[in-house]
Amino acid sequence: MEVPLINERTDKIMENCGKCIDYEEKSPCSQNSKECQKIKLKDYIKMMRDNSGSSNIGYVKDWHFQQESGTSYEMYGLPSVLRFDWINNEMWSNDEHNQLGDYRFVYFGAKNTWTPFHVDVMNSYSWSANICGRKLWYFVPPNNEEYFRIDRDTFLKDIRTVQDRWLEAAVVSFIQEEGEIVFVPSNWYHQVHNLEDTISINHNFVNASNVDVIVELIIKRLMDIDVELADCRSCFSSAEYNSFCEKILAADIRVNLAQFRSLLQLIIDDRGNDINECWICPRHRSFSECKKDGNCLEFMRTVIRTNCACEMGNSLVCNNCLNFMKQYEISVTAECLARICYIEEERN
Repeated sequence: MEVPLINERTDKIMENCGKCIDYEEKSPCSQNSKECQKIKLKDYIKMMRDNSGSSNIGYVKDWHFQQESGTSYEMYGLPSVLRFDWINNEMWSNDEHNQLGDYRFVYFGAKNTWTPFHVDVMNSYSWSANICGRKLWYFVPPNNEEYFRIDRDTFLKDIRTVQDRWLEAAVVSFIQEEGEIVFVPSNWYHQVHNLEDTISINHNFVNASNVDVIVELIIKRLMDIDVELADCRSCFSSAEYNSFCEKILAADIRVNLAQFRSLLQLIIDDRGNDINECWICPRHRSFSECKKDGNCLEFMRTVIRTNCACEMGNSLVCNNCLNFMKQYEISVTAECLARICYIEEERN
């Protein structure tokens, strides 16, 4: 990952990014924990310098540095495997057509700051690149987060307090060094600790590999909302009720049916401008079945290998691989779009 920003002097960065940023003022599990506060970047850096080693400095999280610095400010180049990103790396990512918003962040934390046990927004993928510093990660495989559940809507903030459950929960831990990138799969709960003063670049993203996971989440939460509102549903017209549910979805999981339908349609329209065919599996009608079939996956790998002209060390993907991906994206997106449209029709 090419990061020219790391070569810039700190005062230059502060000059370019003088806006107030959000930071968590205390340790997330401290009795003195507070809501996010606003602070100038230069003031936060000064506070770190003046209080080196203190765990109470706070943690700059979810800072939209990339968006706030402007699209003309080239900060880093993405490796080819991270370029397939329907939220942050499309031609509409920086305009009003991006229904889901900006999911590119910088995290800036002093030594001993940390992020509590959580799963990423929308069940998206994410990656985290350490520009400087070191992080300790704890990962829990899907469904094993139940070992750390407190009640229906709450999990432990710090799984270190119940290490006797780790073996059965199959907790994975490792240290991320400076210059390394960690990929976080959908539905993997995790907890992260800064072992040193650390700066990282983070993206949450969706693509053809996990789009079905997001659709499943939307449908599941919609069913939950229906159950929760069952006793008052008759008070609303169908249009009013569905509009209310859409607002709840957007507030709860940051995406609703209309927003995701719009994104899927953008993908289909864009890919359709370049190719006139989609990927058809010789074994299954549904791509979600292909994902579970090792033979299908190997068949796709063989097709890609046979036609691939990518060059080692080149961050760009060859046209043959791009065309295959576009065909696959159209197939996957069309199936998910049809499912969302069916749900919407059933609810009207």
